[in-house]
Amino acid sequence: MEEEQKEKKDGAIAVDLRKLYRFEPGELQLDIAHSSYSNLAYVQVAHRDVCIDFLEMPGVRRDGRARINGTRVYMSHAAAQKLAEALSGILERVHTEEGMEKYVPGGLRRRPSTEVEREQEDRPV
Repeated sequence: MEEEQKEKKDGAIAVDLRKLYRFEPGELQLDIAHSSYSNLAYVQVAHRDVCIDFLEMPGVRRDGRARINGTRVYMSHAAAQKLAEALSGILERVHTEEGMEKYVPGGLRRRPSTEVEREQEDRPV
């Protein structure tokens, strides 16, 4: 109460950003304005942030030039680390449980997803 009277006297207003950005889970509504497909990401790291260009390859030839659509996302280092950790955990679980393709340097390798495929992989050639 004392602070409010003091603020009114000198004309200054204090804004508590914690209160301004505090939400109850039921109040949040996801609003995705844009979505696109990306099959290549180019990552750049600076001392302040991380920049990820999500690209749609191979692009389209127009006016004698190849145009590549992309979306650029800037993130703090902490947010990028959280993203990397979440992706790593989710992809590892999906690859283990579902037999999805997995990146191996030099090419993609699909893990065997059925018992028959696992037996065939174990057989000597």
